Amino acid sequence: MERLLATVRLMHPLPTTLNALVAAGLTLVAGGEPSRAILAATTMLGIHASIGALNDLLDRDADRGRSEKPLASGRVSDRTARSVIATGAAIGLGSASLLGASSLQIAALGALLGYLYDAGLKRSWASFLPFSLGVALIPLFAWSAADRVPPIAILLLSAAAIPGGAALALQNALADVRLDAAVGVRSLVVRLGERAARVAAAALHLAAMAIVASIGAPLLPWQLIGGALIVLGLALSWSGAAEARRRGWEISAIGLASCALGVAGAQ
Repeated sequence: MERLLATVRLMHPLPTTLNALVAAGLTLVAGGEPSRAILAATTMLGIHASIGALNDLLDRDADRGRSEKPLASGRVSDRTARSVIATGAAIGLGSASLLGASSLQIAALGALLGYLYDAGLKRSWASFLPFSLGVALIPLFAWSAADRVPPIAILLLSAAAIPGGAALALQNALADVRLDAAVGVRSLVVRLGERAARVAAAALHLAAMAIVASIGAPLLPWQLIGGALIVLGLALSWSGAAEARRRGWEISAIGLASCALGVAGAQ
C-alpha cells in the first residue's frame, strides 16, 4: 500500500486531478456527452501524470533529502517512474485521439509544453510559459472534446488563463525558491526575488480577473468562491513556510478553476 501511495504521489495527484475535473466539467458545460467528458478527463489524467513523473525523474538528484518526493526518497524506482511516464502519455493521447483530431492536437501541444518545462524551461526566465499556455489550452480542449466551436466568451476565458497560469507558475516556484537557489536552478522567481515574485503573482491574478469581468458574466457563487480562494492562496504564498506555499498555489489553482467553471456555466 505504501508503494502504491508513493506511485500516486509521483503523478502529482492534486493538480492532475484538478485539471481532469475542470476539463470534464467544461466539456459538459459546452454540451458534450458524458462519455466525451470522461475521455476528456482521462486525457488530462494520463498526460499530467506523465508530466509529473518526468519532472520528478529528471529532478531526482536535486531533490535528494526531500521526504515528500517519492522518487528522490527511494520509495519508488526509476523503472516505475518511466512506466508512469510512458503509460500516462499513451492513455492520455489515446483518449484524446478518440475525441477527434483537434482534441488530439491540443492535447499533444499541452503535453509538449509540460515536457519542455520538465526538460529545462523551469530553470529559465521562461519557466512561467508552459504553465501559462497550458492552462489557457484547457477551455479550448474542452470545447473541442464537446465537438463545439468555442464562443467569444470562452476565447476570452482562455486569454484570462494566460496571466492566471503565469501567476500559478510563480506561486509554485515560490514554494521551492530556496531549494532552487541552493542547487543553482535559475528559475524566474530566483531571478526576480521573492518579494517581486509575490507582487507579480498578485498583479497577474488581478489581470486575469479583469479579463473575466470584461466577459460580462453575472457574479455567480463560483466566481465569488474562486476569487476568495485565489486571495487565500496568495496569502499562503507570502508565508515563510515552504509547505504553506505549496498549499497556496494549489488553493489558488482551485480558485482559478472555480472562476472558469462559473464563467463557462453562465454562457
